[in-house]
Amino acid sequence: MKTSLFSRDALAEPTPLRASARARLAAVARAAATATLMLTAATQLSGCFPVIAGAMGAGVMSATDRRPTSIQAVDRGLQLEIENTLATRYSGAARVNVTVFNKKVLLTGEVKDANLRQQIEQYVRGLPNAREVVNELEVVSSPSFAAQSQDAFVTSKVKTMLMTAEGVPSNSTKVTTERGVVYLMGLVTRPEGDRATETARNVGGVSKVVKVFDYIDETERARLDAAASSQNAAPGEPVGGTPAPVQGTPGTAAPTTSTPAPVGTDLSSPATAPTTAPTTAPIPGPVGLPPGRNLP
Repeated sequence: MKTSLFSRDALAEPTPLRASARARLAAVARAAATATLMLTAATQLSGCFPVIAGAMGAGVMSATDRRPTSIQAVDRGLQLEIENTLATRYSGAARVNVTVFNKKVLLTGEVKDANLRQQIEQYVRGLPNAREVVNELEVVSSPSFAAQSQDAFVTSKVKTMLMTAEGVPSNSTKVTTERGVVYLMGLVTRPEGDRATETARNVGGVSKVVKVFDYIDETERARLDAAASSQNAAPGEPVGGTPAPVQGTPGTAAPTTSTPAPVGTDLSSPATAPTTAPTTAPIPGPVGLPPGRNLP
């Protein structure tokens, strides 16, 4: 029988040389793993920053939204209802993005034919809480989800720029992107809307900006901002350096069942204006709906 140079027992017991080699290999492996993670993070952080910043800003936005809390709840419920219904009825035949702000419903995406486009609009217009419908659905032979990832990235970049732009109420502006076209909704004055539009136009990946704002004057802006600050302050907490007003007195925040003053639909340049007629009717009181997801 041949005698092996290394017995099984000798292999089982680590020698100082073998232990040292194993330690060096483990150290090299850890260093390689750390370098890989750092490289991955470095390549992804630049793309993720707008998303992170947008998520951080969402809490601030909801805290100072110019919409009364009752309208915010209606908007969330209305969006959830429309999304669930369209997904059930038209799965595979349409890809519809639903955005709701101040009971105005914006429909973007793709449908397979003009008849389906009209059906969807009629359904939404028939909902009691839908004050106005802006139908920007495109008719294509085969609705696709391919561009959604890029559109989401553009939206996050626009939101980040609006948050840092001077004179732009990002807390009262909603952004939606469809195939590089950015739609801006919100309760803004005309100068605020113009600044928001110009800011969005300068973001990479934006091919066009469409204004779908509800315009208010400076008096209404001041009232809504004061109301938003009051309804989000703790009971008895001073707002703007003065004692918190008692709800219901002149010049104070309106009760949650009240709504902003009459608002109008944006009539921007012919190339970008949605084809909807202006409205001056007050917003009707909300109808109870199940709460939906937090809007971006």
